[in-house]
Amino acid sequence: MRIVNTYKALIKREFWEHRGAFIKAPIIMSIVFIVLSIGFYITAIVLADKSGSNDIVSQLINESSKLSSEKLSMIWDGQMMGMSSIFLMVLYFVLFFFLLGSLFDDRKDQSVLFWKSLPISDATTVFSKIITAMFFVPIVFVGVYLALTLVLMLIFTAILLIHGLSPIQLIWSPASLYAGGKVMFVGTMTQMLWALPIYGWLIFSSSISKRRPFLFSVFVPAIFAFSWYWINVLTFKFTDFTMFKKPLNYAGHAMLPYGSGSLNGNSFRFNPEESTIDLIMNNMLSSLASLEILYGAIFCSIMVGLAIWLRRYRNTT
Repeated sequence: MRIVNTYKALIKREFWEHRGAFIKAPIIMSIVFIVLSIGFYITAIVLADKSGSNDIVSQLINESSKLSSEKLSMIWDGQMMGMSSIFLMVLYFVLFFFLLGSLFDDRKDQSVLFWKSLPISDATTVFSKIITAMFFVPIVFVGVYLALTLVLMLIFTAILLIHGLSPIQLIWSPASLYAGGKVMFVGTMTQMLWALPIYGWLIFSSSISKRRPFLFSVFVPAIFAFSWYWINVLTFKFTDFTMFKKPLNYAGHAMLPYGSGSLNGNSFRFNPEESTIDLIMNNMLSSLASLEILYGAIFCSIMVGLAIWLRRYRNTT
């Protein structure tokens, strides 16, 4: 019970120190989506009125009522996946910079001295940062995304009622908030698993760097990759770019989890009788049946272990 309370306090600390990135960022994104949606509708109404085509917006909206339920479902699925893709990309960069500064910032402001004075082990501190990044921050992003989707559906419902159309037929029946939340959740889990080696490397860079963890995290792998390529050139292997492809492969899966199956070499098979969201989910889950996930987890474990060991001897920058 004590260890649970300790992790709870440490995770609360991370949210308190990074509430701008963890909480405000997805909320601001949601506000932008809402403002753009309302602004687009008002702009269309104003432009139509000034051009003398007052009924053109109503005609376009009325045309949507002629679409089949399958096409409406595809449209809503596409909209949900488009928004969630942006959320996942922002989540990736939020966690990238959080982990990159997680241990370095403690040494920079010397708060590490305070935390080491408490009966909390280095392993517990490092694991709390990893757990925060892997589970709790994605949960916040998923929750805000679901709230955004619900608000947008309510806004579109009001617009349809203004034009005398049925929101049940055009929104609530073809669109599935549950399916949108499900694909977003699976996307965060897929992103987490593919990003494990990146997370491990970032927290190791944060632990070992004395001044510029970003430069260390980027240039050390780059120097290693170019050195490897130069060795291959000496043996006339001019077209062997494996040393560049592997890191970029993990980064691509982490940034774009919805296309992870295709990035992994699996063909994307479109089935008109299956929903787009189900297709994307199957695509993501198929990418997880890869040894690269296991290799990434092993690499992450090694890097986290080194970060814990280094933290015992690094008190300042």
